[in-house]
Amino acid sequence: MSAGRPRALNLETAMPVILRHFWHDGYGGATLDQVAAEVGVTKPTLYRTLGEKEAVFAAALGTYHQTYIAPAERHLEQAATLRAALAGFFAVFVDRILDDDLPAGCFLGDSAMTGRFSTGPIAATIQGLQGRLASLVEQRVTAAVDDGELEPATSAAAVVPFVLGQVSALSAISRSAPTRQQLDSVVGYILDGLPWAAPR
Repeated sequence: MSAGRPRALNLETAMPVILRHFWHDGYGGATLDQVAAEVGVTKPTLYRTLGEKEAVFAAALGTYHQTYIAPAERHLEQAATLRAALAGFFAVFVDRILDDDLPAGCFLGDSAMTGRFSTGPIAATIQGLQGRLASLVEQRVTAAVDDGELEPATSAAAVVPFVLGQVSALSAISRSAPTRQQLDSVVGYILDGLPWAAPR
């Protein structure tokens, strides 16, 4: 009796599983044999669908962005004011941190900080996703200065890394099992630390 056809990889259901596997174990700690077994396909099927390990990891980064960062970016794109945009932006990260089903930390940020990805698809994916986020923050900060929401002398070049650095700070705080009240207080201090213009 001949063997049946290999099971195909359903990316919609498999990518969240692959993401959590890499997020929990890191690039070096995970193997494609483990990943394939976890999503219920053979390693050759995983190769055919997504490619080598670097490509699979890059795809996991893309899924992370789509699931956990893109919703925050939408606040930057759609909110009426910078304060509202940043309040919504950080609220997305707070909700992610408080989800007990997810690993601690920021998968994208932690992957970037390992320093092991200087070239190839992973490096390109990290640079592209981080660059997009930085660009959106810069656009909102520049618009806030132009609209008088921030002090006229405010430097976007200083505010953008400050805002992005707070994402890394929240990621670090997530490892100590903070409460919502603690996280909301931290976000409040972050927002109050920006150079808001005096109310008219």
